This record gives sequence, C-alpha cells and structure tokens, in this order.
Amino acid sequence: MTQEQTYLLGEQAVVLDLNCARLDNTQQNRLFALHRHLQKQAQYTDIVVGKTSLTLVLQDPTQCASWQDQLLLLWEELSAEDFHPTTHQIPVVYGQAAGPDLAPLAVQLGLSQSDIIELHSAPLYQVKFLGFLPGFAYLGCVPERLRVARLDSPRAHVPAGSVAIAEDLSAIYPSTSPGGWRLLGHSPTQLFNPHNQPPCLFQPGDNVKFVPQKEGLC
Repeated sequence: MTQEQTYLLGEQAVVLDLNCARLDNTQQNRLFALHRHLQKQAQYTDIVVGKTSLTLVLQDPTQCASWQDQLLLLWEELSAEDFHPTTHQIPVVYGQAAGPDLAPLAVQLGLSQSDIIELHSAPLYQVKFLGFLPGFAYLGCVPERLRVARLDSPRAHVPAGSVAIAEDLSAIYPSTSPGGWRLLGHSPTQLFNPHNQPPCLFQPGDNVKFVPQKEGLC
C-alpha cells in the first residue's frame, strides 16, 4: 500500500510522492504508466521519475495547483496493465580490457568468469529511473549471487559504454566519467544523443536484455 501525496516544488513543479521505501512490481508499472500518459497529455518541460516519486515540471506555473489534484486522480485511474514497455537488446563484450573487474569479482565470489557472465546476462532488467549522468539508467535487478558493494575507491576515469554492477543494480555508463561500480564489460550502444527526441535511449520502465558477444568471454 502507498499513501500518496502531492506537493509543489519551486514555482513550476509538482511532485507525486508515494511515501514508501520501495514499490512492488505493480506499483512500479503504474508509475511508469503515469509517466507515459503525461508525456502525451501534459504541457511540461520535464518529467522526472524517481525511485518512489514523479516530478512534473510544467511550462505554465499557474497550472501547478490544479495538477496537484490531477496527478492524484491519474494515479488512481491508471493501472499496471496500461504500461507497455519497450525492450532493448544490448550487445556486451565481457571481460579482459572491456571488463577489468570481472576476473577479480569471480575470485571474490567463488565463481568462474563464465558463471558471472551467465548470471548477469540472464535477467530481463527494468529501467527503474535515470540520473547521475544524461542517459545513465539504473537497471534492476541484479541476481542475488552477484550483488556486491561499490569499489572502496572509485575510478577517476570510466570509459563510455562500460557495463557495471553495484549492489542490486546494473548500468551502462553513457559517457566517460568517474565511477565506483564494478566493470564487467563494454557495449557500443549509444545511450544519449542531445539531437534525438527523446535524447535518452532508455526510458523509465523499459526492459533491457544484455547479449554476450563472441569477441569477449562467454
């Protein structure tokens, strides 16, 4: 159960807060359905899906008060069945230079490198939300046997396209940046292009399937 509420954030934004630590799959898909509905209906400058919230940034600040009520009504009206995700097949070259943490992680977990690749590529991941960098999608959920903490000392340079894990999440770095996640491989897929509409390849609720490539370890 959620005890949802709405509130104003600044002069142009309205937040729908579901007031819970974690959403179940049904609630999560309802939130994604709301996001897709608003993309088609609302006059907005941005829609930000969080872990348990949605923020609607409106073009017209005079509409904020009315949208406080509308968001609550839409949350009640929409169901998980209203959401139809897109599935992305993402090629990944695992191990060696492309995934420098694969070998040490195998030793740490008492698994072979092939076991880790099989475990990591088995699930159909879901984009929970985006953040950190443009196009950086938090993908859940990593199998329990692979759940490890971030590195004690983050790298100053993580190459764009690096496929990584941290705790129960996986991700692909859309651009070169610092980062503390464990690097398992690399994908050539472009995740962010400011000239595209939308600029981010992944949208909240999309499905992601990692496909191991023969150029890497299998």
